[in-house]
Amino acid sequence: MLSISNKPLNRELFLSWYLRWKIGIGIAVLVALFAVASSFLFLGVMTENIGMAPPPKDSPPGNVDKLLNEMEFGVIAFNAPTNINIDDSPQIQLLLSLASTVEALKQSITEEGEKVGATIKVSDRMEARLSGYMFQITAITSEVQAISKSLETEWKWEVHPKKEGKHKLHLTLTALLEIDGRSTPRTIRTFDKVIEVNVTATQNLSLFFKNNWQWLWAAILLPVGGWLWKRRKKQLTITSSSMPLT
Repeated sequence: MLSISNKPLNRELFLSWYLRWKIGIGIAVLVALFAVASSFLFLGVMTENIGMAPPPKDSPPGNVDKLLNEMEFGVIAFNAPTNINIDDSPQIQLLLSLASTVEALKQSITEEGEKVGATIKVSDRMEARLSGYMFQITAITSEVQAISKSLETEWKWEVHPKKEGKHKLHLTLTALLEIDGRSTPRTIRTFDKVIEVNVTATQNLSLFFKNNWQWLWAAILLPVGGWLWKRRKKQLTITSSSMPLT
């Protein structure tokens, strides 16, 4: 009797266990499918992020334009000699002011030469550089300076020509802008001036001997010296032969 009565119970337990097993398998499959789908989705997002950089907060060109528009106008004046001697060492003086006029600033130039003035945009820090291939240029003041709103800012250079002729000098003014935490140069304006370097006849002769002394020594001085030695030797021989024997 017991075995007969237990058959329905065992069957119900088996069906209940089998149903739970099927549900567990289904849940496991769903979890696995969800994990695989999530992995592919994550890899796709990562690939897209790597291939496409995030847009910058501020576009650099727009930032530069904003800084340039915020810059104040100032005036400059400098001297530009047009004619110098090769032994001269003139000084070039540049003045910048935010509180003066071009004509007034020209009057403040003390060095010789044509006075040139202009209006330019000015930043808090400016660099002035003088260059020229045919000149030896020495900066007397710092080329990078902080700009005062009330006082004049001065730059000075000493210029020595290397060769005669017409040669160019270049004066370049550069604003130093703060971009992304770094000082970045922005050229504001460049002035090109021609200087004629003259040489006198005496200086030409001196330069000729200076530049060709090896050739002169071999071609002229040595033969002349040899001729003088032979002449001296001949005179000594004649003198000795004419002396009376005792």
